[in-house]
Amino acid sequence: SRAQMEHDWREAQELFDASEIFPGKVAGFNKGGLIVRVGKVRGFVPASQIVSSPDRRKNGSGQDFLSALVGQEMQIKIIEIDRSRNRLILSERAAQRELRKLHKEKLLNELQVDEVRDGQVISLCDFGAFVDLGGADGLVHLSELSWRRVSHPSEVLKVGDEVKVKVLNVDRERRRIGLSLKRLESDPWS
Repeated sequence: SRAQMEHDWREAQELFDASEIFPGKVAGFNKGGLIVRVGKVRGFVPASQIVSSPDRRKNGSGQDFLSALVGQEMQIKIIEIDRSRNRLILSERAAQRELRKLHKEKLLNELQVDEVRDGQVISLCDFGAFVDLGGADGLVHLSELSWRRVSHPSEVLKVGDEVKVKVLNVDRERRRIGLSLKRLESDPWS
């Protein structure tokens, strides 16, 4: 049992050093977060490091939410390891951030100008709307929302809308994607 525990601590250290993301099954919970085992080593995922849909969290108490996650598998990453204090801290949030970053790199490399993609509006600001293309988000500038005059994106879109967008440009160095809604409609001036 001690040899197995020693092996699991070494494996956890290797995962930490490699900054690797791995699947972990939720074994239990307490008032502060979730318990996830890495072999025989008991790891802890603080509630602040759990990624979940906000509506699921609102509908019940924190304990109900945590208990619903027991038995489920999640992608996690080790963010702190201290063997002398028997401390292994895990994070689903850091793993999701890393996976999203990798997905964005892949999407930036495969996106082509003039390609039409489906996306979801994730935020509105004075100069345009940000659309999530499934891992990376691009900007639909105010001038590209509609052929008619638009003073604010909320006149045309709202957060959560599913839209089709045309890729205008992809700046791989600055990691920016320019999108258009109006170029998918016929030009009323032609």
